[in-house]
Amino acid sequence: GVSRTNCSELHEIRMYSVLLFTLLSLPSSAHVLPRTKGRTDDKLPHILFILLDDYGWSNAGWHRPGFDDVQTPNMDKMVKEGIELDQHYVYKYCSPTRCAIQSGRNPIHVNIVNSSPVFLNKDDPISGFAGIPRNMTGIATIMKSAGYKTHFAGKWDAGVATYDHTPRGRGYDSSLHYWSHGNDYWTQLAWPKCNGNFMVNLWHTKEDAGQGPAYGYNSTCESVDVNITGEGCKGGPNGDHWYGGYEDSLFEQFVLEKIGGHDTSEPLFMFWAPHAVHVPLEVPKEYLDKFNFIENDTKNKTRQTYAAMTNFADATIGNVTDLLKEKGMWNDTIVVFSADNGGPMGDTNGASNYPLRGMKGSNFQGGVRVNAFVSGGYLPEKVRGTKFDGLVTGWDWYATFADLVGVDPTDKRAAAAGLPPIDSVSIADVIMGRTSRSLRTEIALATGPCLVKDQPDYEHACLLPGKYKNYHINGLIREDGLKMLIGTHAGAGWPGPVYPNSTSTECFSPGIGDSTCVLKCTPACFFNITADPEEREELSKTLPTSTINSMLSRLDEIQETAFYPDRGTSDPAACDAALNKYNGFLGPFA
Repeated sequence: GVSRTNCSELHEIRMYSVLLFTLLSLPSSAHVLPRTKGRTDDKLPHILFILLDDYGWSNAGWHRPGFDDVQTPNMDKMVKEGIELDQHYVYKYCSPTRCAIQSGRNPIHVNIVNSSPVFLNKDDPISGFAGIPRNMTGIATIMKSAGYKTHFAGKWDAGVATYDHTPRGRGYDSSLHYWSHGNDYWTQLAWPKCNGNFMVNLWHTKEDAGQGPAYGYNSTCESVDVNITGEGCKGGPNGDHWYGGYEDSLFEQFVLEKIGGHDTSEPLFMFWAPHAVHVPLEVPKEYLDKFNFIENDTKNKTRQTYAAMTNFADATIGNVTDLLKEKGMWNDTIVVFSADNGGPMGDTNGASNYPLRGMKGSNFQGGVRVNAFVSGGYLPEKVRGTKFDGLVTGWDWYATFADLVGVDPTDKRAAAAGLPPIDSVSIADVIMGRTSRSLRTEIALATGPCLVKDQPDYEHACLLPGKYKNYHINGLIREDGLKMLIGTHAGAGWPGPVYPNSTSTECFSPGIGDSTCVLKCTPACFFNITADPEEREELSKTLPTSTINSMLSRLDEIQETAFYPDRGTSDPAACDAALNKYNGFLGPFA
């Protein structure tokens, strides 16, 4: 691959020219307001949102200084120059978090399941699909109403059934993305299987034209069974030529090209969702070899591979921020970084949430409290190098961005369709240094249906008792640090400081029947996550009855607002479209 030490060489390889395009129709719900939350010079900020996949708490360098396994120098620097968000929460796994961020809603009001992307319920033309209901307004549409150029790169996982569900349908001018929970980094193949073969999961939306399969961007490999380092693979004619067809390099190039060709007089909104560090654990050889020093690893070297993938992702972030500086855009840029959930743990995953309890798929802190920060030259000097410990959620960025650019975030289109309103709470005043207190007073911890047949394994990580059996919420966090969990929870252990390793146990298996460490709450367990962030001391026997009853009552109130439509089942039309319309690529089918 090409050396990544010289960013100017990298982003000059393939630059797009600045393209003219017709603006998408804007929703009636978005109208411009007087701007009071941005900088005093009234210049709209460029916004770069980076959403890293399955990123463990202790796989971030700023949480493990001096630990050689973790090398994230670019992100570490951005944390030091920005605001570390110490209590930033998301849903416990992929698709619901992504739907929440794009729609500005707690997952309990948009999507709480990782269903197959090709689910369809023909009886419900608004919500009978995987992902975001079609009548909800996306954050990119809000940004376009303020005059932004909008682009998306990476993992979408927020719907595919109709063109309304695509990034273009949600307000993005261009995109290069895959649709579902994951695909192969080297082949770009993913489920579903059609006629016995996996389909290519890669889609391209052109800024000046239409959208369709990303022909020529996907890689070719000598076999569909590739090894970790992609031996025998090469990028397509429009694809990655730096690392032999590696998908995250392809997305990096797309981001660099869009920034490189951007007219800096116009505001930019770039949403970048790398594949890293989700399974399958795959990475270019030169990065894997950098971590050959790691010892006491699992038999498949998952800790080494995960460390290499994290380092690769950090390098791509460094290249992008370097380009923003070279283009003279950095001083007008806000960068928001978040993981989509806590790290998935166990011998096959490689992540660690040390010292937090739990994993991806659980509502312990290790599953929902994630690595996050805000950085960029747009931030005022007084907030740089600070840590904010107020409650923030992934869906709060919807109202925050709307606040910064002077747009009303109210989703009138959703209201007209009878859909839930946004739950987003702006922290614009926090990041602009006008307050040190979050306006968010609580976080409802939603859950997909527990122990339901045909759901992913991590749906089996909880069991709700009695009247809570059909609840879609099983936890609550208050601003004073008191946290409540309902029912039985798998993966209720704590990883050691070096994890995973050659002696890792099955504590972090996602299913209750497989996990060796289960917490049973009858009906509720309580923790003070301010005084006890590792959730080691259970408080139900010491709390006042009035406090317990108050939180249980609040849980009941929120459950009354739960949104849980019938999204249907896998529809054969998806394979029909993939085989007969898109030449082996997954795409809209309904």
